[in-house]
Amino acid sequence: MIDPFTVKRIDSIMSGYIDQKIPGDLRVSVRLRHEIVDNQLTLAEERPTSKRNEWDRIDIVQFRLESKQWKVYAKNGDHRWTFVEMISPSADFERQLEQVEIDQAGLFWKS
Repeated sequence: MIDPFTVKRIDSIMSGYIDQKIPGDLRVSVRLRHEIVDNQLTLAEERPTSKRNEWDRIDIVQFRLESKQWKVYAKNGDHRWTFVEMISPSADFERQLEQVEIDQAGLFWKS
């Protein structure tokens, strides 16, 4: 379980990240959402469906706090979360988010 102070700090980091990632004029057609459950933060992309006020969700990345280290997970071909070995665990959440943004292997941000 992530402590309340860390949850608040990460919510603030993610809000700033999302604001920079998706320009305001595009938010009617795409949005990013994050959710924290227990020791996991999942970042997802949402796009509107043909049904009014409904959005399709595609999970992008999951960060897990395990033994005081943030580990990064990506979905594999079976749609299961798999540990991304090329991103070493780190106590610094912002470092992990930066590594996902850089996305050297093309695991998270499809062109």
